[in-house]
Amino acid sequence: MVVKGSVDSFKFINDANHFGIFILNTSDVPDGSIAVTGNVFGISEGDYIEVTGNEIVHPVYGNQIKMTSYRAVQPTNTDAVIKYLASGALRGVGPKLAVRIFTSFGEKTLDILENEPERLAEVKGISENMARNIAVEYSTKKNMRNAMMFLQEYNISNSLAAKIYEKYDEKLYSIIQDHPYRIAEDITGVGFKTVDEIAGRVGIKDDYPERVEAGIQYVLFLGLEEGHTYLPKELLKERAKEMLRVDEELIEDGIVRLALSNKITVKKPDKIFLKYVYRDEAFCASKLCELKNAFARKKETEEEAICREEKINGIIERFSFELDDSQKEAIEDGINNGIFLLTGGPGTGKTTIIKALIEFFFEERKDVVLAAPTGRAAKRMSETTGFEAKTLHRLLEAQAVIDDSEKTRFVRNENNPLEADVYIIDEMSMVDVFLFAAFLKAVQTGSRVILVGDMNQLPSVGPGNVFRELIGCGYFKSKTLEKIHRQSENSRIIINAHSVNRGICPPLDKNAESNDFFFLERSDRKAIMRDIIELVKNRIPAKFDTSAEEIQILCPARKGELGVESLNRILQKYLNPPDEKKSEMLRGENIFRLGDKVMQTKNNYDMEWVIRGFNDIITERGEGVYNGDIGKIIKINEFEKTITVLYDDVREATYERDETDELELAYAITIHKSQGSEYPAIVIPILDTPRQLLSRNLFYTAITRATRCVMILGDSEKIKDMVRNDGERRRYTDFKERLKEVIEV
Repeated sequence: MVVKGSVDSFKFINDANHFGIFILNTSDVPDGSIAVTGNVFGISEGDYIEVTGNEIVHPVYGNQIKMTSYRAVQPTNTDAVIKYLASGALRGVGPKLAVRIFTSFGEKTLDILENEPERLAEVKGISENMARNIAVEYSTKKNMRNAMMFLQEYNISNSLAAKIYEKYDEKLYSIIQDHPYRIAEDITGVGFKTVDEIAGRVGIKDDYPERVEAGIQYVLFLGLEEGHTYLPKELLKERAKEMLRVDEELIEDGIVRLALSNKITVKKPDKIFLKYVYRDEAFCASKLCELKNAFARKKETEEEAICREEKINGIIERFSFELDDSQKEAIEDGINNGIFLLTGGPGTGKTTIIKALIEFFFEERKDVVLAAPTGRAAKRMSETTGFEAKTLHRLLEAQAVIDDSEKTRFVRNENNPLEADVYIIDEMSMVDVFLFAAFLKAVQTGSRVILVGDMNQLPSVGPGNVFRELIGCGYFKSKTLEKIHRQSENSRIIINAHSVNRGICPPLDKNAESNDFFFLERSDRKAIMRDIIELVKNRIPAKFDTSAEEIQILCPARKGELGVESLNRILQKYLNPPDEKKSEMLRGENIFRLGDKVMQTKNNYDMEWVIRGFNDIITERGEGVYNGDIGKIIKINEFEKTITVLYDDVREATYERDETDELELAYAITIHKSQGSEYPAIVIPILDTPRQLLSRNLFYTAITRATRCVMILGDSEKIKDMVRNDGERRRYTDFKERLKEVIEV
């Protein structure tokens, strides 16, 4: 659909991404005007433009045009010219002055503005200085529009065109035509494939050196998304050759050039890193060595050892801790070392040791900080220890980089360090190399760092396998807890979790005696869906005295009929059906409804939240909602297009229209997203999931999320295969080598 008209008024503009809604007055539609949505960079009220897009019918606002591109055109009548001049697009020109300008120059008005702007001084009320200012402003807008139209010729979207213009201004023409691959380096969020398409339209050949270099870096970046910190040279060449369609010799040359320009690091014999990834991995190794050595030099006197032993025994007696020898050793190791690693499965007493260490350090008048990688994990750490725990992002005072929510800036770093004496970090298996480096930069040498987790759970979503490699390297004091303690011996969840970890499939027959671990053999997807609805609505709440909201469905995958996306649509229909009393909001393909269970999908450090007390009075304010936080929609303002979500039963966060794409339904979530969380009851459907997604540690991670009930539905053979499959997809990481380099110096 193509329509021409003048921009009447803007109803909404997001300054960060330039998304906007405006009314276009046009004779090309029956009503004489229509709402237009899209990237509005370069458009002002009064502009006369030609809009290309698709006509859609919004369920609330009726007919709209979803704009794909626009171009400035000359107004075709007197009213349009005068309206443009008087719109405010040119500063200082109001309605009366606009009429005088048009009266003076008539149909030549826009030509005068473009080619002889100094003649504006002939108009009464316009000085020579004002004429120059109007000319500059008109020229700037013209240049912006010309640039946008130039970029549209290469099928570049309005949103990307706006970023390119803001970055390069008039240099964009030479960048596009001669060095398009610079765009992927200079503008965050623009990938190789996007610029490769642009380069193809410009006429750049496949063997262009800059293309080869950009492609190599892109393959390494894709490796990060698989969890790798480097790629072996042969694998890198194989993937790059397939993607770039060039000879291997050109890729070899590209690797050499990238190494010489310091964009990649090559470690013998054949490990290729992106420079910044290698730098973070090497920094972590160096800083850990410093922290360890700071305590290695301290020798404990016999008197100090006796005093320490008495304090530990006093704490054990005071809190009635029942500890075995390995747990007592763990407490002593946590006290006596700069770096201490504690791992173990559920029910092995990790929390008891953390509590004992906290009490010991408090008695020593040490400042202790507790943290975890996610909001849910931090909340659980607070609940189990009785002391405040923060997310690592909050501890480091994370901030989003302006206009780029995918980047993170940490206020706390080597130049502005943290000042605690002891740091205890839980759920360390979830921490990737980038977050670990950011944390260590903020820790001062002389502080103790105690890292706690379960190394048999899934590795971090981001690159690296930090916790497992730290334990496996043997350079730091560590303790693996294996004994299940008395209070956990009656839980089949815990017993079965440990069995799975040893490669033993838990009993899956109907006669298996269990009060908290159940399996229903099912081979039909529709039957599984019906069972899930019945279990969540009725059976589990009745048997385990829990609400449907507290029950979490965990899926191995997002896609498929039993994946997260499909299940969420079905569960919303049955658990929170439409009702005339429930307000709704349509966002993309999602319908958000009052009462829905939702999850935050990215870190938003600037999101404000409030806690309300008696009579709805705000008693506390704060900032930050994090990836994986789950809450409930308690208010939808259909007029203002806002959604208010209640997190942790106390914090209210209100999302503006452009922020609601950070939410998704959370009746079902992936097992990966559940890490660091606990739920009273979980339901796991396993039927036709691709085999590569079914691994022992995925199953182990899933069942260890539950405290009172695990319900599994599906194919018992799939589950047996899952338990047998102890082979994780290999991660190419080199952290052990970095540690070896600094420790053996």
